[in-house]
Amino acid sequence: MQDYKIETIYGSDNSEASFCRERGGMVTLLKLQGKEVLYFDKATFLNKNESVRGGIPILFPNAGELDKNDTFPNLKRHGFAREMDWKREESEVGFKESLDSSIEMKEVFPFDFKLTVLGKFENDGSFTLSQEVENMEKEKEMPIAMGLHPYFKVPNTEKGYIKFNCDKGREVEDNIEIWSNGGTVYMDNPNINDEYNLIKVEIPSLGTLVINSSIEYEKVWVWSMAGKDFVCIEPMMRGVNGLIDEPLLIKPGSRFKVSVNFKLI
Repeated sequence: MQDYKIETIYGSDNSEASFCRERGGMVTLLKLQGKEVLYFDKATFLNKNESVRGGIPILFPNAGELDKNDTFPNLKRHGFAREMDWKREESEVGFKESLDSSIEMKEVFPFDFKLTVLGKFENDGSFTLSQEVENMEKEKEMPIAMGLHPYFKVPNTEKGYIKFNCDKGREVEDNIEIWSNGGTVYMDNPNINDEYNLIKVEIPSLGTLVINSSIEYEKVWVWSMAGKDFVCIEPMMRGVNGLIDEPLLIKPGSRFKVSVNFKLI
């Protein structure tokens, strides 16, 4: 077991967010209006050999498993960013961190890049997690299909009572036997065609959680495990195997920026 340094920022209305750069730059805690929003399994967090169950892991350059392919044959499920030590960046607001490409990373993803994440509280008490990717290659486009993997705190006994108030939300509710038992249910980000059509999830013990993702996060994946007190509602850029089938391409020398906002109402 190993202890890791956790850094915390504070917002109004008894809100706070914590980050760990040594564990993939992940968000380890998020409180909104004094309520803990995220599930967090400390045992997996402290074990470097395990993937953390909880918080908000950052998935880059890919989310999910890739089919067998010749382009990125050695890229792991959910990419490599969540396994790396990140660097702290100076910021006038919130918490800022970055991940620069290394020889190790380029063995599985042969691109020079910089990934920067900024977490901050807004004036309305909500929390925004922004991601910026810079393609530092001079001549070639860089493909990405990244995502965020929030573990929201939902008691196992409440899973059947949460409501997804958004387009296709009823389909998610109807497929609870799939997503609550280790399977994944997919839906389109309702924000794509209507900026006011956000994901609103009613969780009895928490309130209504509003997730506002940039439209580049085209998909939402919903997943949980039997007997566990969490539901993952994951903003993703693409579906399964997206990095191979339909990646988002960043031009040489260009930057690409997206964000996800979390709010309790």
